[in-house]
Parts: sequence; structure tokens; C-alpha cells
Amino acid sequence: MQNATRKTLIKGGRLLDLDEDLDQPPQLDILVDQGAICSVGPAASTATGDDVHVIDATDLLLIPGLVNAHYHSHDTLLRGLFEQLPLDAWMLYSGPGQFPHFSQEMIETRTLLGAAESLLNGITTTQDMVSLAGYDQGHVEQLLQSYEAAKMRAVVAIQISDRAGCDCVAFWDSLPDRTLRCLPAAPDSTAQLQFVERALDRSSNLVSWGLGPSAPQRCSAEMLARIAQLSSAHKLQVFTHAYEARSQAVLARLKYPQGSLIEHLDRNGLLNDRLTIAHGVWITEPEIARLAAAGASLACNPISNLKLLNGFAPVTTYATSGVTVSLGCDNCSGNDSQNLFEAMKVFALMWGMYSGYDQTSAAKEAFKAATIGGASAIGLGDKIGLIRPGYRADLVAIDASQPNYRPLNSAIRQIVYGETGRSISMVMVDGEVVVDGGRLTSSTLQGLKLRAERARDELAPHLTNIRARNAELLPDILGAYEQANRYPLEFDRFSLRTGLNRGK
Repeated sequence: MQNATRKTLIKGGRLLDLDEDLDQPPQLDILVDQGAICSVGPAASTATGDDVHVIDATDLLLIPGLVNAHYHSHDTLLRGLFEQLPLDAWMLYSGPGQFPHFSQEMIETRTLLGAAESLLNGITTTQDMVSLAGYDQGHVEQLLQSYEAAKMRAVVAIQISDRAGCDCVAFWDSLPDRTLRCLPAAPDSTAQLQFVERALDRSSNLVSWGLGPSAPQRCSAEMLARIAQLSSAHKLQVFTHAYEARSQAVLARLKYPQGSLIEHLDRNGLLNDRLTIAHGVWITEPEIARLAAAGASLACNPISNLKLLNGFAPVTTYATSGVTVSLGCDNCSGNDSQNLFEAMKVFALMWGMYSGYDQTSAAKEAFKAATIGGASAIGLGDKIGLIRPGYRADLVAIDASQPNYRPLNSAIRQIVYGETGRSISMVMVDGEVVVDGGRLTSSTLQGLKLRAERARDELAPHLTNIRARNAELLPDILGAYEQANRYPLEFDRFSLRTGLNRGK
């Protein structure tokens, strides 16, 4: 493994820069020292001597490390278990509150699994909006230690909420008593906030903090206001889910001032440039304009939005309004993979359908969202997301000799539409090579297969019980879902508004 304290010259690679030629990137050398990019181009090429480690990047495309702007490590072990469940039903199967208090080994296993998959797919930074049941500071310590051991950059936000389940979804307050009794009760607000505040004292070079109110409708006004105070005092980014499902837009109209969850966030001090909303599917254009005016960001999750039957976020409207757009992979049980190449492709296809046949920016916008857009949305826009002097050396090298890059007609399009992660040759985080020749270099990330299988066996009886309980609840939950879908709204996010016939 390359020592991050030693100078490294990455020589002869083709560097993909958003401000340069994206089809035929130029060959530019990169000099890395003390985990940072020192110089790019001719100035880097002059570095010589025994203290310089040279990496031959001939036939490699060099891109910034990808930034996953929305992820939950708490359900990494639940991949492959669910499909064709709407969000409100899926949460009753996958939510951390459905399971018992985990051991620290379980926390370590699931965190390392997610980190390993992410690094192998070129994700060098993730925003982990993690749920930690039981207010266990040992779990906090284990989570942070796991990211550090995996040598992956993370912005961690402990997900909290303090409203009862029946108050958080449209028409759940009218469910039969037999179902209401099985829904989550309101958690203790004070205990959660104290838990989060204690955790903020712990950070490292690779792991930093954000704040994670689960969603505006899941948090009391008092909790949101306290989070706004913490964000202001500690200059922390706030991550929350907003307008993920149609039922949330319906709930806003039934229960919230001006029928708006964005108004609710604003009244409690959270609508500012430190706010990043995840999903933002069932949102109005005036609300998007309010986000833009405040300098807020969007973490778009196109694959989980489709898998959980939530529809299509209006991505071009966000971008043209001035909202910073980033990309996320979301839960492993709501997506099944941590692969931003997949997310970029779906995002670009959505962008093309929205913007029309005479535009050619879809691939560039997808790549931008997965790099500098993601960095900005998680509060690290001055540190990562670009290959520029002064930025941290988080880099991905893609083998352009692979068949999907032959011939190389357009690097940006062949990455966005044709890459799967298979062509990744090297990944560097903070100047240290963590993937070499397509393999993880850290011994910490070895042997995870057996650990994952043990964890699966431990979870199996709990999943059996959850399925049995939910079999009785599901008809009522789906009835509320269908009722929300019948409620009239002035727009439809289950369909893409295509621009195919509009032209210029």
C-alpha cells in the first residue's frame, strides 16, 4: 500500500475535468503530497527523486473520487430482500427500529461491507445518514472506527425523529386500532438530541459530522429548531428526507402551514445553505425556487425512487432554478447496490427525457452531480470533487483499454452510460491507494463474506417475525397508500414530462 505521507506522481493519465475537453481528455500528470493534490500538468511533471513514488497511468482515465450524497449504512445487510413495496410499507420491514439492539460486531460488519462495495465502485466519500438504536455511544465509536479502518471518507449524520408513526404518513391517523397499535410510538426527543450532541465531540481526518432530522413531518417543531441551533453553532450541514413519496405531498396539504414541508423547515430555521434535502420528488416549482434562493441542495436518488415506486424527481427544474444537485445511492434494501455509475446513468436518462432532443448536457450534468455537486451538498465543496491543486487526493483511475472504451469517442458519455465499476483500476483516498488492480488493499476489508453470512443468519429469525406481523398490517397500509394516490395534486411525478417534441 502506498504511504500517503510520501509524494506520488501519477503520470500519463487522461484527466477528466468539467472545464476541459470531456470527450478527449488531455494527458496530465498529478503530483500528490501529504494527502493533497500539489500540482497538475507541467508543474507536476518536474517532480523527481527517490522520495517520489511514480504510478504509471498510461491508458487510464482519471476522475475525482465519486461522492455518494445520500446513504444509510444501517441496512447494508438487508440487500436483496424487498421489491415492489411502496416506501410507507417498505419502512415497516427495513427500519432499524424493527430490529433488536445490535452488537458492536454487527455495526462494524455492516459499515465495512458498505465501505468495501463503495470503494470498489469508485465512491471515495459517502454521506451516511445512519440510524443507531438505543442511544449507544459504543455504536457511534464503532461506526467511526470502521470508516477510518476502511480508509473511506464519510460525513456522518445520526438520523433522529420524535413523532409517532401514525402522524407521519397521510391517512395513517385513520387506520384501524389493530394497526395503529403496531406502528412506532413517538421517540424521546431529549434523549435523541443529547445522544447526537455527545457524538459531535468525536471526529477525525476522514470522518466528519452533519445533522440528520429524518424528515420535516417526522420531527416536532422543537426538535427542528434545536437542530437549526446546533447547525448554526457548529457550522454543520443538515440532511433530511423531503417529498420522497406522493403521500408526503398529500400530508403537507392536509397538516402543514401553506401546505408545504419547505415552509415548515423555514419556520424552524433550517432553510439555508447548510440544508440538503434527499429525494425531493413530489415538490412544487415554487418550493424548488425557495430552496434555490436559500442556497440549499438536493440529493437525488433516482434508483431508489423508482424501486420504492416514488417516481421521478424534476432534476432539470432544480438545476435551472439554481439548486445544487447531487446524487445518492440510498439504502441497500431500497437500491441493493452502492454504485454511482448506475445512478449517473439513470439520472442522465431522466435529464434527457426532461430537457429534450436538442440538448447534449445530460452526461455532463450527471457526472457533475456525482462529483463536485455531491461534495458541495455534503459541505466539502472546498476539499473534494475536483482534481485541482489544494484539493484532497481522492482519485479514481479507470482502465480505458477495456472494450467499453474502445474506441474512445467521448470519455464523459462512455463513463456515464457505459461504466459499471468493472473498469476501475485504482482508487485513492487522501493520497493513499485503497483499491489497486481492482482489489481492496486494506486487510480490514478482507474476510467480510463469512461475517456477512453470520450476520444474515442472526437476522433471519427477526425478519421472519417482521414478515409475519406485517402480513396483517399490509392491507391497511396499502389502503392508505392508495387513498393518498387518489388525492388530487396539481402535478404528476409518476410520469416524466418529456421534451422530445419541444425542440428549441
